Amino acid sequence: MCTATLLADPMSAGNDDVRAAGEAALAAGFTEASVWAHQIPALDGLGLRVGVVEAAMTWANADAGAAAEEARRLTRLAAEHGATKIVAVCLEPAIADIEVARRNLAVLVDAATDTGAQVCVEFLPWTAIPDLATAWSLVEPLGPVAGILLDTWHWVRQPGGPAFDVLASIPGERIGYVQLCDAAPVPAGEVFAEAMTNRLLPGEGVVDFAAVFDALDAIGARPYIATEIFNPALVVARGALGAATAMRDAADDVAKGR
Repeated sequence: MCTATLLADPMSAGNDDVRAAGEAALAAGFTEASVWAHQIPALDGLGLRVGVVEAAMTWANADAGAAAEEARRLTRLAAEHGATKIVAVCLEPAIADIEVARRNLAVLVDAATDTGAQVCVEFLPWTAIPDLATAWSLVEPLGPVAGILLDTWHWVRQPGGPAFDVLASIPGERIGYVQLCDAAPVPAGEVFAEAMTNRLLPGEGVVDFAAVFDALDAIGARPYIATEIFNPALVVARGALGAATAMRDAADDVAKGR
């Protein structure tokens, strides 16, 4: 699971809050986590394995030096914790030079190769990489260590909606990471705010999980899978352990009911 989703205020959470989230994840039966890089030290010694390091954020519009430093920092964390995935995102609404961005991403990919981790680019509907097609066009020339993160909330909210035709054209090994969450039939306000505060438990919204899983099977994808359900109201109402348990049970249900 993504431990940040067990924090009522993930952006300003302190070390004690992050550690409590990790403890709740373990108590709910999770053994691995996708963790924001700056929050990883708070989980040291807890017994929750860091499977994914999140996230490279400067590469898309950075100079070569900044991109290289970010690559060194994240790949060092991945190596230290045995993570198999490193997430890369672009948070800006535009990329000034796509070739520069791809070269910077290639620096991260090359560094990750030495650690055995795959870099997975996440598409975010409100950014310069808004959909699966754009993500694929960016990473395709970089080889199998450059993959894609398919978040099922972003999958539904991407411009044009679910893109099964695009997914069918991508080699399975390139879909390296899938995040499970659900979306309401009608967007709840501004898209970024909904993404960070109003995702639903898998099975409670409009995501066709059976169709997604079938499409992944058809291309031979075997991704790392984690829950990422940003819904602070759920955490406040049920507590971190109650929320983690609900996330686990909902994810199990959609996986079994495919």
